Amino acid sequence: MRSVLLAVQYASIFGLLLEIWVIFRRLKNTLLPYLFLSCFAILINNVGYLFQLLSTTEESYITALKFSYCGRTWITLSLFLFTAEFCKIKLPQAVKTLMVAANIGIFVSILTLQQNNLYYTWRKFSADGLFPKLLHGTGIVYNFYMALQMVYIVVGFSMLFRAWGKEKNAATKKRLMAVIVAFLIECVFFAIKMLNLVPLVDDYDVTVFGYVISIVFMFIAFFRYDLLGAKEIAKDYMLDRLPEAIIAVDAEGNLQYCNRTALEICPDLESGCQAFLRQLQDAISKGDNITINKRIYAPEENNLLKGRENLGKLYSLIDATERYESFNEEKKILQKELRLDPMTGLYNRAGMEYFSEKLLTEAKQKNLSLFLCICDMNGLKYINDNYGHEEGDRALKILSQIIKDTLEEGDMAFRIGGDEFLILGLRSSPFRVLDIFCAKIESAKKARNQATGLPYKIDLSYGPLLKKIQGTANELSDMMRQSDTLMYEMKKTRDKHIR
Repeated sequence: MRSVLLAVQYASIFGLLLEIWVIFRRLKNTLLPYLFLSCFAILINNVGYLFQLLSTTEESYITALKFSYCGRTWITLSLFLFTAEFCKIKLPQAVKTLMVAANIGIFVSILTLQQNNLYYTWRKFSADGLFPKLLHGTGIVYNFYMALQMVYIVVGFSMLFRAWGKEKNAATKKRLMAVIVAFLIECVFFAIKMLNLVPLVDDYDVTVFGYVISIVFMFIAFFRYDLLGAKEIAKDYMLDRLPEAIIAVDAEGNLQYCNRTALEICPDLESGCQAFLRQLQDAISKGDNITINKRIYAPEENNLLKGRENLGKLYSLIDATERYESFNEEKKILQKELRLDPMTGLYNRAGMEYFSEKLLTEAKQKNLSLFLCICDMNGLKYINDNYGHEEGDRALKILSQIIKDTLEEGDMAFRIGGDEFLILGLRSSPFRVLDIFCAKIESAKKARNQATGLPYKIDLSYGPLLKKIQGTANELSDMMRQSDTLMYEMKKTRDKHIR
């Protein structure tokens, strides 16, 4: 019997090493760290227990016991975390931290069991029987550890059975059942040990049988039912790294899957799925985009079909921010170009109609006066007739520069006809506004004529006007008529060209 049990122990160690190697040969995903941790914990436990079986003194036995607990302490916790991840149940980080802290406390009490009676209240080494053993009394930490393992087992099984009951995919149901049976085998042997159901438990830890049998069963599950779901993991791996957010819900509208991008966009998706789905569905029905954290997303909805059966909905969110920003920028540029006169660079009549409304509204709201001046070039016909139309265009460009030189901050200039221009601006005070404008435009005209040295002079007539805006109908057109009248009065005296 001793040789058989030692052979079982060696076989379990070899099987665990092989299982760990198989896991690392598989495609990695979030399940693998927990599965690897559980296998590694069982491996350390079984190696340590082998040393216990081969011990000849109390000191060597306790050393082997402590080594064994390096793994044993973490077996049920790692299997519990594996189960939660396998069932797609997200445990709060605070809960995980608390569980790890509890296990660390248990392990520390075991490492110091010779200095306290928290784990064992008393100890007595015995070399009688098949294998050496340590008789002991159970301390408070020992009882807490056993109770904690039972909690992990009960809650873990409830998660597995609940997931199995809700799952509709046949392949996934088989994988879930494989895990349930494997864990059930370990639990049966754990119960046999705790309840002393067979005489062998006095000399040998029968949970090792559970580990060995479950390992064999897990190997069958690996290759027969694709326990790690390599194909599905590969799909999840690719989906998780897509730049688009992917969200899948079942026929009842319950969240079944969301990739990493979806969680980055909406961290509370899993807890607030229904509200988010309503927002998506509303946007899709209206043909709108959805804005989240100042990013623009284009939502799409598709049916998840298997044959003729509708299993649910698949939603995707494509980040269209750059596309819309680029579109809006192009739109702004186009709108600006449509409002600009290509020859002079000033706004055209369309620009005047657009901006004049804004200026009038601002003047009324802020109780400001509107400055308005129509300008008309003098002698353009003379220049065209004597120097050609190309030179006439050049003269218009120079005139537009003269007008720009006279603008105050916030003023706007428009070419509203062939040689007719308009200046609009807001003024907070009427003090010498018209005198200052006339002085500036005459100075700018003189400077430009001196700088160009053309055989003709650039000249213009203008009719500056300042008025408090009341918000009445036709107020702007009335001001333009008044300015036009003033401009023509000046033109009568100025439109003469002596060369």
